[in-house]
Amino acid sequence: MTILPLFQPDLMNIPLEIAKNYLIKVPFINSIAKKKHITGVNQDEVGIQAIFDLYHEYVDFVGKDVVELGPGHTYGVAKKIVEAGAASMTIIDIDQYIPDEDLKKYPEIQYVVYPGQKMPLPSNHFDVVLSYTVYEHLRQPECTVRETFRILKKGGLAIHLIDLGDHMYYGIDDKKQFNHIRYSLFLWNLISRNRSIYVNRIQLSGWRELHKAAGFDILSEKLKFHELSRSLFSDGGLSYLNKIRPEDRFVSNILLVTSK
Repeated sequence: MTILPLFQPDLMNIPLEIAKNYLIKVPFINSIAKKKHITGVNQDEVGIQAIFDLYHEYVDFVGKDVVELGPGHTYGVAKKIVEAGAASMTIIDIDQYIPDEDLKKYPEIQYVVYPGQKMPLPSNHFDVVLSYTVYEHLRQPECTVRETFRILKKGGLAIHLIDLGDHMYYGIDDKKQFNHIRYSLFLWNLISRNRSIYVNRIQLSGWRELHKAAGFDILSEKLKFHELSRSLFSDGGLSYLNKIRPEDRFVSNILLVTSK
């Protein structure tokens, strides 16, 4: 397999991106990257309130056992859920992004590290599972969706805001919202699999299928479309979007509300 035909002007940095993807596994480089990496909205009060309001539109937290997946450094949403009357609040993430000294201030919040596979949480226990721009980064999405179903009570809700854009180009080039679609899966993994900018490229229809296969009922979808990409495609550009289903084209994020 050769990647040379893909070396178009805006793709000339592919060797550099591949190198970054593998260098991040070197222990001392990984340690430096972790110190500089900020995930979540980093306690920005406006952002925290917006996320809480988004969830609260669908669920009253009073008396509920709640799990938030992958909030990164942002434990402010969990605090608001506790203040709203939740019976319990559990944060689960792939690493401990929140310092111990901060966690000690909020003993009502349980923090669980989950590197993948089986979540260290009881089955049929929780009323609500939440995530905000997390699912697109999952390396094992089928596993996480199944585990979310397992830990929920019958009738429990799972609410996810899923961002489908190419995270390499945010704030750099709005015309490349879906640039990651142009690569083969093999090349995309070479470029990004080990990095925080990795997205799994599952589109709207794929998330529907994963949730239905796990046993979820889809209660609601709110879709946001990227109108610039729609316009460019209509004018003959972004031909790589022909690779995906018409229903998936131009969907930049999904608010997915499901129940067990």
